[in-house]
Amino acid sequence: MYLKKIAITNFRSFDEGVEIPLCLNLTIFVGENNGGKSNAIDAIRLVTQPLGGRRDIYCEDSDVRRGSNANGFIIEASFAKLSPAQQGRFLSAVSDETLETATFRLKFESGKGDGYRLTCGQFDSPPEEGCHGMIRHVYLPPLRDAKRDLASGNPTRILALLDHFRGELDRASLVQQIRRTAPVDPSALRVISTVVNERLNALTAGVRRQSARLDFPPNQQLIDIARDLRFTLAEHGIDPEDLRDSGHGYANLLYLATVAAELEHASSVDLTLFLVEEPEAHLHPQLQAAVLCFLQEQAQKRNGRPDKGHGPAGELQVIVATHSPNLTSWVDRKNSVVFRALRPTEYSDADYANDVSRPVTRCISLEGLTLADQPANNDAAWRKINRYLDATKSALLFGGRVLLVEGIAEALLLPLLAEKFVLKDRPEKYRIFRSAVVVPIDGVDFEPYVRLLITPYQGICIADRVVVLTDGDQHTVNEAGQSGRHRKERLDSIACANPGQDVLAVILGDYSLEMDLVAAGNEPLLRETYLRLHPRSHAKWEEAWGDVNPNQRARAIQKLFSDSETPKGDFAQRLAEEILSSPDPAFQVPKYMKDAIEALVR
Repeated sequence: MYLKKIAITNFRSFDEGVEIPLCLNLTIFVGENNGGKSNAIDAIRLVTQPLGGRRDIYCEDSDVRRGSNANGFIIEASFAKLSPAQQGRFLSAVSDETLETATFRLKFESGKGDGYRLTCGQFDSPPEEGCHGMIRHVYLPPLRDAKRDLASGNPTRILALLDHFRGELDRASLVQQIRRTAPVDPSALRVISTVVNERLNALTAGVRRQSARLDFPPNQQLIDIARDLRFTLAEHGIDPEDLRDSGHGYANLLYLATVAAELEHASSVDLTLFLVEEPEAHLHPQLQAAVLCFLQEQAQKRNGRPDKGHGPAGELQVIVATHSPNLTSWVDRKNSVVFRALRPTEYSDADYANDVSRPVTRCISLEGLTLADQPANNDAAWRKINRYLDATKSALLFGGRVLLVEGIAEALLLPLLAEKFVLKDRPEKYRIFRSAVVVPIDGVDFEPYVRLLITPYQGICIADRVVVLTDGDQHTVNEAGQSGRHRKERLDSIACANPGQDVLAVILGDYSLEMDLVAAGNEPLLRETYLRLHPRSHAKWEEAWGDVNPNQRARAIQKLFSDSETPKGDFAQRLAEEILSSPDPAFQVPKYMKDAIEALVR
C-alpha cells in the first residue's frame, strides 16, 4: 500500500480542498520558498502517527488559514493498493465496496483545546482500534545539525537505535551486556555499527566512501549509555575519528544512515512514510544524487517483496521536499509535484486586514499535465523533456519567471547586458531579472518547454512569465519555411490555445546572434573579439563585412563563424571580457535583446 493522495482544506497556506497526488515509491515536492512544501509535509505528519510513538507536532489554532471563514481545517489521506491482508486490517477505513482504497480524515476545530477528531472510510466513523497505527511516519527536518544530534550528551538518535536493535533483550539486560566493566560481548553495538555502515557505504558509493563506529561507555542506565555513546567517522579505510573533525555534509549522511538503519527494521507496521525535507543540506551535487538514489532504492527494495498474507507488510514510501534542481533532474517527471504560492489578483483594504491577500498553495502534478494538442503526442513531448531536464534546465521548475534562449552564448551575455546597459539605472528591475531563470535549450525546439511552463493544471501554470528569445534566421530560411518567424507563430498559437497569452512573450531577432550584434552598431567590437580568437583572419572578416546586401552580409558572417569552428561559448566569453575591459564601452544592445529583458521584468 502507499499514500496515493492527500487533500487539505484551510490548513495554513492551503484553502479549499487542494489535492496532492503521490507516487508509490518516491515523490519529490519542488518549488519556490514559501510555496507550501513544508506545510504539506506537516499535514502528513498530523494525519499519521510517528514511528517512535512520540509526537512532536500538534494541531493548533494558528494552523487554521487566516482570513478564511472556517473555524478549523481538514486533512484527508487516501491509501491505495491494499493487499488482501491489508483490506482486512483496514476494513473500517476502506472508501467503498471494492476495498481498494483506505481513507483517514483529521478534522480540527479551533478554540476547543486539542479539538480534533480522526475519522475514516466511507461512513466517516472512528477507525477500529489499532487500524490507524499501522501507518507511521519518520520525519527528517531541514537544516538539521547532524553533529549535535549524534554527539555525546544528546541521546535521542542513539537511544532510538539501541531500543530498535536490542531484540528480545530488555533494557536492563542490554545495559549489562554493553557496560564497559562487564566481560562484554559487544555484539549489540557491532550490529548497529555494521547496519549503519552498510547504509553509509551505499550513500557514499561513487564519491568518498565513509565508515562509522559506535563506541560504548560504562554507564549503568540505557539512556545514560545512549547519552555517552558517540559515533565517530572518517573516510573508508581510516580509523574513524571524532565527528568534530568531519564536515557537516558527511555527518549529515551519517545521520541519514542511522535513520535508514532504523527504517530497515520497521516491520511492525504496514507502511512507513519517510518524510525528508531538504536532503541536499550541506551536500555537494554528486552526494545529492547519491542520497536520492539511495532513498529510491530503499523504497523499491521494501515494496518489491511478495505479500506475506499475514502480519504487517513493512512497506516504505519516501516523500522529499527540495529546493535543489540537481535532485529534481534525477527524478522522472511522474514523481514530481510542483508547488506554487499564488496571491489573489484583486483584493481590498479589508482583505489586507483579514489576511485574505495571503498567498495560497497550488500543486501541479507533472504526471497529470498534458502538454500536447493531441493526447497521442503527449508521451513524446514528455520523453524529450525528461531527457533535457538536467541540473541546469530543472531550475525552470523553481522560478516564476523563465527566459528560454537557444544556446550558451545568449545565456552568458544577457545577464551582463541587463546589468551594464538595459537595467543599469533600475536596480529594482534588475533584482527581478536576477531572480528569473535563464535556460539555454541547446537548439530551437522551444515547444516542449513552453508547453510545460504555460499549460494549466487545475487552473494554474508553473510559470508566471515566460520569454522566448530566438533568432530570426532570415538568411537561412529553408524550403519548409522554418525561420524564426515560423517558430514564433507556432509558440504564439500554443499560448492562444491555453490561458497563456499574457504569460508568454516570443521575441524575435532578425538574423543570428552574431549578425544582430554587428547590425546594432558593434562591428568594431565584434571584429576585435573575432580576431582575438582568430588572429590570422583579418582578410576573412573584411571580406564578410564588405558585402553591402544585409542578407548576404548575414550569411557571410554566419559562415565566417561556422567555417572557423568558433565555439559559441568561447565567443560569448571573449565578447563579455571586451565589454567589461572598456571603462565606458561603446556597446549597442540589439533591440530584440533589450525587448526580451524588458519583457521578462515587466
